[in-house]
Amino acid sequence: LSHRIPDVPPEGIDPRDKEKVLTWATSMQASIEEFNLLLTCVSAATYKWGTDRTGAADQNLSLLSNELGNAQEQINASVTPRLTNVLAPVVELVTSETSIKKLKDEKTGEEYEKRINSFSREENDPGFIHLCHVILCRNAVMLRHVVLTNLFKVQKCIEDYLKATKKDGSGNRSGFY
Repeated sequence: LSHRIPDVPPEGIDPRDKEKVLTWATSMQASIEEFNLLLTCVSAATYKWGTDRTGAADQNLSLLSNELGNAQEQINASVTPRLTNVLAPVVELVTSETSIKKLKDEKTGEEYEKRINSFSREENDPGFIHLCHVILCRNAVMLRHVVLTNLFKVQKCIEDYLKATKKDGSGNRSGFY
């Protein structure tokens, strides 16, 4: 998964290049979503009924779960909000055009107006959206680093968990196959 985390060009990402900003943010968001889904599988892979685990195995599993949750929390607190501000900015539905047609009722002969409104989605605060692009671009290298560091931490935690289950003698009960 780490090889799919998008690189930041040496010259950085120009916040005025909306397409590049959105492409980078979309790629990073997709990687984080996959990371979160993979972590969800760990819980299922390590499940054993409490009496099927030793006390040490239960403690090891608890440590693993805590560290995996901590990694997710760090990414969700530091990276995800910045991506969301760029990928899903606040928009408002506004009337973009109104056309008025004068019509005549065929039965009564009365004239009336028929209004047809066209609506569009407009950015709520273009200045704030630009600021979000600037912040994302300015911090892209560190945001990438936060994600990669937590990916490597999770890998190390799983390796340590597997070593601990072998040491405990419950390796055949770890759940990872």
